[in-house]
Amino acid sequence: MTAPYGLPAQDLLRGLLSGPHRVQVTGSPGTGLELFLNIPAQRLLAQSAGLPLSRLTALLPALTGIPERLADPSTVQAAWYMPREPWVGACPECSGRLWLTRRPVLAYPGVAGHVCRRHRRWLLADADKPTSVALQTLPEVLAAHRQHCLLVRTRPYAPQAVALAAAVVWSWQVQGWKAEAIWEDRARRVADLLECTPAAVAPHALLTYPETISVARLLSAPHWQQRLRSSASEKNAAAAALVQEIGRRVGRPWLADWLNARARVRPRSAAHTDPLQQWLDAAAAGAQAGGLWTVHQDAARPADYSDRAGLLAGSRARPVLDEARAVFLTGGWEPVAAQQSRAQVLCA
Repeated sequence: MTAPYGLPAQDLLRGLLSGPHRVQVTGSPGTGLELFLNIPAQRLLAQSAGLPLSRLTALLPALTGIPERLADPSTVQAAWYMPREPWVGACPECSGRLWLTRRPVLAYPGVAGHVCRRHRRWLLADADKPTSVALQTLPEVLAAHRQHCLLVRTRPYAPQAVALAAAVVWSWQVQGWKAEAIWEDRARRVADLLECTPAAVAPHALLTYPETISVARLLSAPHWQQRLRSSASEKNAAAAALVQEIGRRVGRPWLADWLNARARVRPRSAAHTDPLQQWLDAAAAGAQAGGLWTVHQDAARPADYSDRAGLLAGSRARPVLDEARAVFLTGGWEPVAAQQSRAQVLCA
């Protein structure tokens, strides 16, 4: 709204909210990327736009998310805060002229909006300029995203399934796959594109994305859920078949043998931090579909890049984190179960 008139966002905001009342605006676009309005401010915005408030909130669902500190209905209040959900920079080719200096176009990726398949980009999070990873040399990531979108359309619990699959793959990643070569090659390809080291790519969701989606599709398949539930007395056999199928789908035929070897050397308490074993136990116990996605916190994939870098890089975590920040790998979409999907665009 401000760009065509060359106005600072604050000036337009105060103009829209002006009147015989006192207006309180907290922060600025420099301190927060998302604008929040309380109910009186929303009514004034609707009046300025010439739209009923119900229509405006239908177009901009984020307006209904009012922070507690703006709950006072007696004063017109607006505030700039950092987004409360993961966000990415919108694809510059798709958003076109909206990308201007110091006026970023940011979007909530929701459950699967972190890849622009039209322009083959994995969107990253930077508020000053468009940043992304070109996927022309990563066809497996584009293929995984197509399957991810299909999963979202056909399975109502897709975000939970992907979050569980990410925890499963993370449990293998953090233990160190001894015969792993696919991730090493993928990390090198991404590192070449971003001009960083493969170590900075390793903690990012992009590295394990194809495997995560493959596992999510398998764990959410009704055939496997029913098979595991109905064979509680043969749980070991069903679990072995499942792991064999996972190994086949992710291109690691050695996975079942590797997991068996790890199970022999790990203490019994390791089962409590193994999300796949938790899933198998819940399935064999006849858990309902909603219960299959409950993963103990100790087994969940760390949500923050810095936490994953610390576990993967050890004493080298600090330089890895600094390098990742320089190429914008520390934010953006993460495979976590979402309470709701949001796809609206933020403009600051």
